[in-house]
Amino acid sequence: MSSESVIHRPVVMGVHGMVATGHPLASAAALDVLKDGGNAVDAALCASGVLSVVKSYHCGLGGDVFGIFYSARQRRTLVLNGSGRSPRLLRREAYSGIIPHRGILAATTPGTVGAWFEAASKLGSRAIGDLLKPAIEYADNGFPVFPHLAKVIRSSCKPLSADPAWAAIFLPDGKAPDVGDLLVQKDLAATLRSIASGGREAFYAGDIARSIVRKSDDCGGCFSRQDFAEHQSKWEEPLSATYRGYQVFVPPPNSYGLLLLLQLKHLADHDLTALGHNTRECVALQVRVKEEAWRAGQSWLADPARYRPDEITQFLDAFPRKKEGRDLAGGLQDHGKSTTYIATADRFGNWASLIQSVHQSFGCGVVVDGTGIVLNNRMSGFNLIPDHPNELAPSKLPAHTLSPALILRDNKPVIAIGTPGGLGQTQFLTQTLCNIVDFGMNLQEAIEAPRWQSENTGCVELESRMPRDVSERLNSEGYKVTVCAPWEFAFGGVEAIRLHDSGKVFMAAADPRRDGYALGY
Repeated sequence: MSSESVIHRPVVMGVHGMVATGHPLASAAALDVLKDGGNAVDAALCASGVLSVVKSYHCGLGGDVFGIFYSARQRRTLVLNGSGRSPRLLRREAYSGIIPHRGILAATTPGTVGAWFEAASKLGSRAIGDLLKPAIEYADNGFPVFPHLAKVIRSSCKPLSADPAWAAIFLPDGKAPDVGDLLVQKDLAATLRSIASGGREAFYAGDIARSIVRKSDDCGGCFSRQDFAEHQSKWEEPLSATYRGYQVFVPPPNSYGLLLLLQLKHLADHDLTALGHNTRECVALQVRVKEEAWRAGQSWLADPARYRPDEITQFLDAFPRKKEGRDLAGGLQDHGKSTTYIATADRFGNWASLIQSVHQSFGCGVVVDGTGIVLNNRMSGFNLIPDHPNELAPSKLPAHTLSPALILRDNKPVIAIGTPGGLGQTQFLTQTLCNIVDFGMNLQEAIEAPRWQSENTGCVELESRMPRDVSERLNSEGYKVTVCAPWEFAFGGVEAIRLHDSGKVFMAAADPRRDGYALGY
């Protein structure tokens, strides 16, 4: 692509601040925070609250958050792990050979609310109560149902409508809402008000926690009050690797972000520009690199308590010269595409790259009565393989596909980027970053370019806009190739902010495959 290529959206530019989120209402609320003097973290948390309402089927109070931030005051990059653990009273025998995707046994302790307060306390400048006001308004008075939400509610009616708490919210008047109808979530508004006034403890030590445990008991689950009392978000040092002069930062495991670094480190040994964008040679190389990276990295994708930070750093530094890694059957598995991402940057030099999710659409399918909270199904991030690093166990963090990235050059942040897409996340980010760095595309071109994904070894899916000879080449190498729709929802929804080389202008873009939007001023 060239600068004259046809794109579906413009690159948004501004000089004071920039946001790119998974929904226009969240982007507008975040931009208002920046205009009112708030910083990038304040804006990201406000957007997170709004998305927890307008995309409560994808993310929210019953889910998890990972954030990677650049603090201008501290001149450093920090990671916040806001994922939750399996219940401490988990009964392995309850899983009888399979970890379900639906039902209370699929849920881990929610981490989103704890992460909000941690981020606000350490890096924010506004109170969570103030930042949640737009979310409370949209929950209380409703917001217009958009096409994808209407579609997901309709497709979820059969498996989930038996739960009266779910049906009361998402089937108002006994039927699925149409596009343009207002979706009101009064219970969720009350829950958000309780958190806004009562703080973190209102969720983890008060009536909300009691309601979740009571719902768990009613449904045969394992949650206890102790799971909530002991939950803590954790500040971590990021992992990083250099790609063509850019330093790429990601959260360490249990996030899958490591896989992005492994792919980029391997590709750094090849001249992609000479191969050409999305040529059969380039795509075949990227697919092979992805498989090698996953094979080498999967044994690290588990609760970080199982290794020392210096061990994974040594492994990362040695890759790809040393690719040792056990071939762990079932080591990487994920069926969730229902995630949403937030990027923000402010005039003070602060950046936020934040991603949140309940995993699959409507998570485990359990709505907690009287709260409006949709619980996650992150237990499916574990497996049942004996002695596997990510084997299901009590009080343990599961492997987590959430993989936001923040990219620095000359020790200054220049790109915040992330995407929904389950196992595809690090693949889509690798392709998009190669589009930017190796092929000189602007953000919107890089995001809109045709993509591939490979969730199972030996299998590749291509958007139909890919050149035909790519499919032929992959077939000749033994891959099973499936050609998908030209703008496939399952191929992610990348959003990104970039700082212009002048250092004076922010540029942002959002993926037309989904509902994201970028705004700046």
